[in-house]
Amino acid sequence: MPLEFVQDAICLSGVTGSQLKSEVIGLYYPFWWNITSGGKRANYDYPTAIVELHAATGEVFIEDTGDTILGSAGHALDLKCSNPNAGRLQVILVEKDAECYAHLKNVIHRRWRNIETGLAEGAVQENTSGVYLLNVDLDTALSTVRKMKLGNALLFFDPLRSVDYGMIETVAVQRLTSYYATGTEFMVFTFTSDWFLGRDDLAPLPTSLNEDTWSADEKRTVLEADALFGGADWRIPILNDNPVAEREDALMSCYRKKLHKWFRYVLPMPFNPKRNQIFHLVLCSNYEIGVKATRDFYCDVARNPRYSPDNTAAYGLFQQHHPELFVGLKGRQRPAHWRLLWTTLKNHEEGICDCMCSDYVEIEKDAAERQHLLDWLEQKGYVIRIDLNDAWHLGVKQYQLNWVAIEASLGVAPPCQLTPLGIQ
Repeated sequence: MPLEFVQDAICLSGVTGSQLKSEVIGLYYPFWWNITSGGKRANYDYPTAIVELHAATGEVFIEDTGDTILGSAGHALDLKCSNPNAGRLQVILVEKDAECYAHLKNVIHRRWRNIETGLAEGAVQENTSGVYLLNVDLDTALSTVRKMKLGNALLFFDPLRSVDYGMIETVAVQRLTSYYATGTEFMVFTFTSDWFLGRDDLAPLPTSLNEDTWSADEKRTVLEADALFGGADWRIPILNDNPVAEREDALMSCYRKKLHKWFRYVLPMPFNPKRNQIFHLVLCSNYEIGVKATRDFYCDVARNPRYSPDNTAAYGLFQQHHPELFVGLKGRQRPAHWRLLWTTLKNHEEGICDCMCSDYVEIEKDAAERQHLLDWLEQKGYVIRIDLNDAWHLGVKQYQLNWVAIEASLGVAPPCQLTPLGIQ
């Protein structure tokens, strides 16, 4: 699709789309960096990196309002250059398109004059600025990034249409070398509705599994979708004549399941830039609190209610159902069984959990005891076994909250489905 610019800003439409997306990212980047750098207690000393794999120009012109705002790369640069504690943050900006790249350098010269673009464009091993500019294709960029010492890293895949799953695997296999390790997060942008409505030279997906009925353009779209998913398993639930909204939900469900191979928590945030148009910003993480915070950021800017179940009422019902757990407890002590259940309910996207969850360690340090607590929750019906088909196949038991039982026993309903601003 052709790119348009207003001065140096890439031209996009939608106060309820691109502008809100940028606001969520602008909130999340500083939050993520503050935690992963070690924060004030560690003098922000842990090495961190934000890697924008489709950086564009750093600015976005919103057609609907005529405003120019920071894009995601702009927010990353602003964090790096405006926060005096962000010295160890590396910002790596990859942009293949020569015109976009030229505008990006113009934006840097105008907004952040302390960045030496000559140094940032030079040899990585000689670059001491902490900002890296790469005007190369994605394969070359990933090869370069792989050789860098990134520390905790957030990688943003923000293509104009879609990113091949093979690219995601290339990064994941290098970074996520142990079971749902923290320290690496992905953001992935998807033009969800384009697969069903079409755009420019992308034909809509066919509404039948019968390949003999597909046009040449539809075949090309199917192959592009195969690349998005890294295979053809997606076709059965999506290539049908169901309503477009149902097929969009099915596509995101399939994509979410695919990303669970590497990430315990996958949060798709929907945006509605124009009528009938939906895109998703997908956060992939193994850090519970970060995902919960991002959901809250989204809820605030998209005017969704934050999830806030009644702890006092639920705890009272739990105590009635399981009085044996409270024998010997004093004051404000709470059974570990309850604490595991409540933190899962409040903070775990999709209610997914296993004994290796990082927040569980704060409740119970012994892994065998954590598993014992989960066995109890399963026995009582609060969680059910699932299989995320993770990349490591270590035999770790995986679970998901049983919302039917939780609502019946504790009176707690699951979080509402996120709804994009503009179609509520």
